[in-house]
Amino acid sequence: MSDELLINSVNKHYLDKVMNLAEEKDIKATEDIFDARGMKLVAKGAKISRSLQERLIMRRLSKPFESSIAVDSGVDVDMISVEAQRIADTFEPIRAMLGLAGNGTSPVQLLSQIEFGSAMSTMLTIIERGGQTALQHSVMVSLISICLARKFGLSSKDQMVVALAGLLHDIGELYIDPEYLHSNRRLYPHEWRHVVVHPRIGQMLIQGLENYPPSVAQAVFEHHERFDGGGYPRQISGSQISAAGQVISVAEMISGILTNQDQPLNRAVLALKIIPGEHAHELVSAVSAAMQKAREENGPAAADSGTPTGEERQQVQSLYEHIDAVLQEEQKLQESPGLRSKKASQLLSDVNRRTNNIQRAFSSTGLDVCLAESVCIFESRSVDILFETKVATREIEWRLRDVARDLSLQASALEAHEAEAFQPLIALLDGQH
Repeated sequence: MSDELLINSVNKHYLDKVMNLAEEKDIKATEDIFDARGMKLVAKGAKISRSLQERLIMRRLSKPFESSIAVDSGVDVDMISVEAQRIADTFEPIRAMLGLAGNGTSPVQLLSQIEFGSAMSTMLTIIERGGQTALQHSVMVSLISICLARKFGLSSKDQMVVALAGLLHDIGELYIDPEYLHSNRRLYPHEWRHVVVHPRIGQMLIQGLENYPPSVAQAVFEHHERFDGGGYPRQISGSQISAAGQVISVAEMISGILTNQDQPLNRAVLALKIIPGEHAHELVSAVSAAMQKAREENGPAAADSGTPTGEERQQVQSLYEHIDAVLQEEQKLQESPGLRSKKASQLLSDVNRRTNNIQRAFSSTGLDVCLAESVCIFESRSVDILFETKVATREIEWRLRDVARDLSLQASALEAHEAEAFQPLIALLDGQH
């Protein structure tokens, strides 16, 4: 999606969501809407309805459609504040994170001070209509981001930047075909290209529709980057990622984990530590500090892992074999005469580096010890250790799939025969074996 396309054309997926919302709430044109030739398509004050959909989607507009409409009784700062307080009152892990914020303006109060225009209000209203936890996720990322920003030593100004970026980080998904966003659908690596663009779309929307500091749009653009270079869409690393972007990246990653009923803070810490260097040390330490504070105040969390069985050991064994098979396939490719270009060789080298990091994570988490134990001994291990085994196994499997997605995207830019040579490795990384 180019900047020009965003400004002059109406995205069909976003427009469809607007039309769905218009069936529940009044949406009106805040000004006359003209096409690029100066023909008036919609008069100021007119209600937006399905009857206008074809007219709008077929024309290039003189200015963004998003800036020319407003929803009646849409999501506003008061609703955001109420949701933030509900989250703070309801989720113990979030209360533990809020405890790190220190004195001064609370994160909930800071959220009550944000400002956004009608375009963002409409988008947040669509998100709020998208499911029971959709707006909750956006507000939760914002709250966690504020807490982490303070522990990271960011200024008051930058705390407001992460508050805004956290709230708006997923608006780009409104412009993606919903078929690729269903939570119950597994995306194959080649389909990932439809989703990977959403941080860039979000950045462009904020730049074009709000008068925010550029750092807000940048943080949204970077919210899936990783400190070790394993994120997307640019695979940048370290200080190449803004401090606000690093904060949003961690907050977004752990927000879903913190709503889990089974030791959420423990899960979050394990997920952040599974690949050393994936996130800035200071941010990982901040989450660890929240977990320690919660333990001191409430005692150790009770694990809900059920009765230990041999299933955990089998999962560890399967994961070990999976990693080993990937490394063997990478070795075959390294010896293959088909990958001759410098770009293909570098890509394979990067993938091999990440796979070796994953293999080291397998060992450093203690999973390799499980392989040497008999089933009887494994089943006698403490519930806490079994809990960590489950979390580590799941997280490492996800990291392998992340590598598959990145490889699929980058291999598509190679010569056809080189791209084809990578396909067995991509399928193997993704678990299609």
